[in-house]
Amino acid sequence: MGLQLERPLVFFDLETTGTSIVNDRIVQIGAIKLYPDGRTEVKNRLVNPQMPIPEGASAVHGIYDKDVANEPKFRQLAKAFYGWLKDSDLAGYNSDNFDIPMLAEEFARAGIEYPTADTHFVDVIKLERYVNSHKLGDTYQRYTGEELLDAHDAIADIEATKTILEKQLEKHDDLPITVKELEALFIEDGKERVDFAGKIYRHEGELYWNFGKLRDQPIRADKGYADWVLRGEFSENTKKFVRAVFEG
Repeated sequence: MGLQLERPLVFFDLETTGTSIVNDRIVQIGAIKLYPDGRTEVKNRLVNPQMPIPEGASAVHGIYDKDVANEPKFRQLAKAFYGWLKDSDLAGYNSDNFDIPMLAEEFARAGIEYPTADTHFVDVIKLERYVNSHKLGDTYQRYTGEELLDAHDAIADIEATKTILEKQLEKHDDLPITVKELEALFIEDGKERVDFAGKIYRHEGELYWNFGKLRDQPIRADKGYADWVLRGEFSENTKKFVRAVFEG
């Protein structure tokens, strides 16, 4: 049985200057929007990160400073990109841990709060770990019998991710077929995800830390630790919820 959509689902992938959600920037955005009627729409955009791209990052994705020198900055793209995304759910490969918080941070710098509260997420690597466990290339080959070419190109990676999700649902007919139900597979013990970086969760109305020495402790229980987070290299989205605990 195929994927059942109530609204569009955007498969997306980001190439960046590095792995820090706070300090690094996007250099390429690739996205495929899948509509409930089966139509697709593709966007592929290089972005000027306003900082040098380290050699190590360029060696992975093949994008160099000269390639993005004359490209628009994310802030210049943000309003139109938000309009394209805002009524959709999001899917990607390891997107919960990196792409979604990175995207949210870039939008925050542009003065836009996205993803919105009603956005649902499907991280295909989590679903794959639910039924198997492998890297993108290995997973693609297992489901299609073909080698993944052009790995680390954003469009190639998200095309592969989209194909894997479709194959997962075909092969495992006990899986749910809505984005909301797929997302719910990974909500642990009533721990409702709060921030995009996964540093906070909500349980029975209370916000708790989801990392570090105070993991599973209420945020309001230690103002000093909260202040450390607010001063540290954490995403603005995470800090917003920390502030709200003590302002409410």
